[in-house]
Amino acid sequence: MWNNLYSGFINGLGMGSIYALIAIGYTMVYGIARMINFAHGEFITIGAFVSYGTAALIGANPITMVICIIVSMLVCAIVSVITEKLAYYPLRKRNTKKITALITAIGVSYIIYSIFNIRFQEQKGSPKFLNLTDFQLTIITITIVTVLLITLFINKTKFGKAMRATSENPSAAKLMGINNDAMISLTFAIGAALAGIGAVVYCLRIPYFKFSVGTEAIGLIPFVAAAVGGIGSLPGAVIGGFIIGIVQQLSMAFPVTSTWTPAIVYGLLILILMIKPTGILGKMVGEKV
Repeated sequence: MWNNLYSGFINGLGMGSIYALIAIGYTMVYGIARMINFAHGEFITIGAFVSYGTAALIGANPITMVICIIVSMLVCAIVSVITEKLAYYPLRKRNTKKITALITAIGVSYIIYSIFNIRFQEQKGSPKFLNLTDFQLTIITITIVTVLLITLFINKTKFGKAMRATSENPSAAKLMGINNDAMISLTFAIGAALAGIGAVVYCLRIPYFKFSVGTEAIGLIPFVAAAVGGIGSLPGAVIGGFIIGIVQQLSMAFPVTSTWTPAIVYGLLILILMIKPTGILGKMVGEKV
């Protein structure tokens, strides 16, 4: 029993780190654009295949892992900006209802999913960057460093402060000379880049992956983490990621609860939202007009 608890907790920290990275993307996009980007999970798929292709070209070792992370971030960011400009920007300019953007995001998700389904049906072996029996520390370290860098970027840089201004009051930000559309695109790019990092570190945990890695393997769990922590709150996304990761892996560590893991995770979400509808660190915000 104690071995199961220990392994479940350690695995939970590792998966929680990955969920936290991806959840930050969800919460950043919601914080600035007030929309849930359900296509966000597909960037896990993009990042995983980009990492696989890059590693196949230059080899897989601890040094090239950094290169794979950078390339994955860049590709995911570029695709995300293109997607935002083609699918979401026109809706925003026409002041469409939030449900329209939500449905569009689901459509974008299925388009990306279908492309990978048609083109890459066979399983791919995950790049073996590290010859370590315990890689959890590596995953957690990458997450902590990334979260610290994102926090510094948002709070200390000119672009980060502009993003915060757009999030808090877009009309006032526009009067100050801030290009709100550019800040929204930047947010989409950063969120997708974080998903690219999450994809690479997730591949450290699994022997192989396929086209559905972002939809089925990871699924909506990072969104659940963002909602639990308080969507729109960056610290909340991190806390929610670790909570969901630990609860999920502890549940999977015991045969009696393993089959109930999805129900336990989503049940926890419902319970927390019943107690605090905005999530642990979330705040009530008004609709943007």
